[in-house]
Amino acid sequence: MNLEHLRAFLWLRWRLRVNQFKRAGPVNAVLFAIYAVMVGIASVGLLITGFLVGLLAMPHASGAVRLWVWDGIVIVFLFFWMIGLLMDVQRAEGLALDKVLHLPVSPFGGFLVNYLSSLFSLTLIAFVPGMVGLIIGEAISTSPAMLLGLPLVAAFMLAVTGVTYQFQGWLASLMTNPRRRRTIIVVMTASFILIAQFPNLINLMRPWEDFESSFKKEQEVLAELQREHANKKMTQAEFDQRSKDLHERYQTQRDETGERKLAQAKQTTQLFNLILPIGWFPLGAAGLPDNEFLPTLLGMLGLGAIGSFSLWRAYRTTVRLYTGQFTSGSATKTATPKPARPLDPNKVRLVERKFPWVSEYASAVAAAAIRSLTRAPEAKMMLIAPMIMVIVFGGLLVGQVGSPPQEVRPLIALGSATMIALMSVQLVGNQFGYDRTGFRAYVLCPAPRREILIGKNIAVAPLVLGLAIFNVVVAGVVFPMRIDHYPAAFAQVISMYLIFCLLANTLSILAPIPMAAGSIQPANVKMTPILMQMALLFFVFPIAMVPVFAPIGIEVLVEELAGIHWLPISLFLSLAILGLVVVGYRWMVSLQGDWLAMREKKILEVVTSKAE
Repeated sequence: MNLEHLRAFLWLRWRLRVNQFKRAGPVNAVLFAIYAVMVGIASVGLLITGFLVGLLAMPHASGAVRLWVWDGIVIVFLFFWMIGLLMDVQRAEGLALDKVLHLPVSPFGGFLVNYLSSLFSLTLIAFVPGMVGLIIGEAISTSPAMLLGLPLVAAFMLAVTGVTYQFQGWLASLMTNPRRRRTIIVVMTASFILIAQFPNLINLMRPWEDFESSFKKEQEVLAELQREHANKKMTQAEFDQRSKDLHERYQTQRDETGERKLAQAKQTTQLFNLILPIGWFPLGAAGLPDNEFLPTLLGMLGLGAIGSFSLWRAYRTTVRLYTGQFTSGSATKTATPKPARPLDPNKVRLVERKFPWVSEYASAVAAAAIRSLTRAPEAKMMLIAPMIMVIVFGGLLVGQVGSPPQEVRPLIALGSATMIALMSVQLVGNQFGYDRTGFRAYVLCPAPRREILIGKNIAVAPLVLGLAIFNVVVAGVVFPMRIDHYPAAFAQVISMYLIFCLLANTLSILAPIPMAAGSIQPANVKMTPILMQMALLFFVFPIAMVPVFAPIGIEVLVEELAGIHWLPISLFLSLAILGLVVVGYRWMVSLQGDWLAMREKKILEVVTSKAE
């Protein structure tokens, strides 16, 4: 590709980006500009912070501390990098090669433009200046040899971006099969969640337990000495001397334990940095102040080779993908059709089921929505929620000393159920967006719009309400409650779910987000719906949950003031609030149905729009 073709591609890429901002509207452009300014300020702040740390703090640090500092920077960078990868799990080409292959340009030029466009990542913009500032500050304060860390940073970024680009291209080739695409999205999300819980493993291992045990033993012996002194069994001078000797003995033990653990941690860190390629960069950067150039040179060569090989493989995958080599082979095979199984006339299928206490319209909508959710990747991701809660709360349970008070346990049960609702806002609060073009069926059907909303709420009940009750049961088993608190908790969870459905219905009607087909990514990102979802999460939903949590607080208050510990106040109040919530839900969902009828054409226009 010559320079003129490269300029044309870059101009085309820029025009596509400008058109996307114009289509998104002025509010989205202003909000994105504010966000970009904040990222720029963070980038400059990290540059200055890294420079000051390298200039003032790093010269006084040992080699092990420098290695841990660089390891921490790399771990935090990779964590945010993986968040961005999860948001764009399948590589989205800024310039589709099939649109330009008929031009007199090489595919490599288009591939190069797309790769360079992927480097404009907020994670890179924020973290790279901090790394550069740290290296420059350390070079000024220690040795100019630290400047070799700059090409090492470039090699590390080449390896990370190259491997990521190859991985996204490989996923793009696999996702040509729509069913395989759903499975890959679910597996990727589950893997990221498990990796994100790695810090919780430190809490499970509890490396500081020896120090806590030492302090506890010291306090027990000191308490015994204080009792002997209070009983006049020793003089003040003897008490002071024995207390001093006691503190020195245990402090010596703690110092020896700390040195031993520090040596073990240093050896383990060095071993992991030698084995894992992501550790070559910290290993080389930490050794430069001590004039250890071999790890730096080997790290540059190794990381550069990994990045170059990954880009070469990514280019080959891209060419094969656009030339149809991933789909052409399967079309030539003739599959033997299997004989159709005879239908059982007595079997009632899901779409034919009638749900109790609701109309036939609501039953039909609920059955169709349940069938749609069971085939969608976003519903499968919701099933990961219990695993998240078990890992997080299980780690907190193992890590804590003792057990929570009896009065707090109902709050833990209800709080774990509320977390499920908060984690499902993206799904339930955009229920028409996930219908995509299927929303036309609701617009054309003669069902009252109120029944459509009720059917939608019933469809997500197995996910949100079912998982919430599951978490309440788990919390009740781990932290046993009073017998009357269990039915009270179930009543509170149902009230929470109905309130959540009303808020989610409002959000779905007011701010629908178009979703790409077979994906959990928005087809056209706008900041206004996202801000509304955040407002629901952090402001509206907590306020709406006050009546649900109120019975627990009222019962605790009565017990503290009146000393009555046997009256099931929380149960009675929770049942009363549940009755009021049911009546309010039936009234509000009718109003929301009328609102949906007025906005359904606008919603249809939004959810059926395509990304540029």
